[in-house]
Amino acid sequence: MDQSASEILQRLEACELELHAARGYIKALEYGLHAVVAAHPAPAALAELWSHVLPELADVHGAGATGAPLFDAAFQQALAGLSDHIDGAARRNSGDHPA
Repeated sequence: MDQSASEILQRLEACELELHAARGYIKALEYGLHAVVAAHPAPAALAELWSHVLPELADVHGAGATGAPLFDAAFQQALAGLSDHIDGAARRNSGDHPA
């Protein structure tokens, strides 16, 4: 293997390690955020606030805003999951359980 191929392989391995570290960090934040939502003292107020934040996020990070389709898809999926979690906490608190 020549020097440039070796350097590319080392850079790729470093990127892979950084990606694994970032995924671990994000997953820990996700679980922490779920705990915060579950323990929020006013879930309905949190859901109301979130409903106002989402349109702003859509304006800033709307479809195609980053030019990275995979990022956009993951971002939208994460927002949808977080929205479901927040709305579920508000429904549980209000006694309005889905059938």
